[in-house]
Amino acid sequence: MRETDRIEREAVNHSPQRFHRGKLGQVLERFLDSHAGARQKDYNLIELDQLWREAAHVDPAIGLKLFALFTPQDWHVLAYLCLYSPDVLSSMQLWARYAALASDTDTVRLLNDENGLGVELSVDAPGDLARHVVEHYGVMAITQLRRGTGQDIQPTLARFAHSRPSYYQQYRQWFGDRIEFDCLVNRFYFDAPSTRLPMQTRHHGMLELLTQELDRRVAAHRHFTGWSARLADGVRRSLAKGETPTLVDLAQALHQTPRTLRRRLEEQGTTFRQLLDQVRAELELLLEMQGEPQAQIAAQLGYSDTTAYLHARRRWRAVK
Repeated sequence: MRETDRIEREAVNHSPQRFHRGKLGQVLERFLDSHAGARQKDYNLIELDQLWREAAHVDPAIGLKLFALFTPQDWHVLAYLCLYSPDVLSSMQLWARYAALASDTDTVRLLNDENGLGVELSVDAPGDLARHVVEHYGVMAITQLRRGTGQDIQPTLARFAHSRPSYYQQYRQWFGDRIEFDCLVNRFYFDAPSTRLPMQTRHHGMLELLTQELDRRVAAHRHFTGWSARLADGVRRSLAKGETPTLVDLAQALHQTPRTLRRRLEEQGTTFRQLLDQVRAELELLLEMQGEPQAQIAAQLGYSDTTAYLHARRRWRAVK
């Protein structure tokens, strides 16, 4: 998503701001640009929920339709993992395993109960935003499963935590005939034959390469707690704005001194340079999977030229 135009000054006891990573926000902007006549002239695209709300004014069912506007360069790495998986069940397992890397608001877990095999999706967001995101994720998952298997896969049962929307009839093409609303959680169940379907696009080498790297990113992501998590969020915001993050600027935003933040990072066994490298490494993989050229990746990671980026990359890729 496109991040805020500034780092919000927050009280030191506030929770760090959460982010959705990838190109969801950019695709929403493209949709809105194609319907420019429906927007206010002074519209300010700042946060993801604002984008969804504005898009919903144009088309209330935008959550079901947005993934059709994604190009392969817009796909998150999880969309590629689905295609590279050996079968449908494996793709579901990988979604649950790496969902935290896509968004700080999402939780995905596998299910195996009286309704069969499935996934439970939780999106920690306000009502309308959660509905749009759940619709989008559901359509994205079904689209990729159909693309990979060549079969018209549908859930045998789809449960949604939100109330039935006015356009609920459009759910059928994606989620089948057994659809329930106002449930405790969002759940998508599949029959056993569907979960065993092989992915025609499976690629063992790419799958192994990506999962090894993503496992390393998960470990680094989990390392961010407390003050390192707040600083990591500030780094992501700065990079999203095209700025090179510095400890001085981030300390000012958090109402701390650089010396205090250095000490707090040392207490967590890290340094600002190590934290910056970890965040850049996390973002680099997403940009590579989206097909960005090296020069563009360098710029988005805060480097003035490709040579400096490649030199720094050797440093963080050497860290195990």
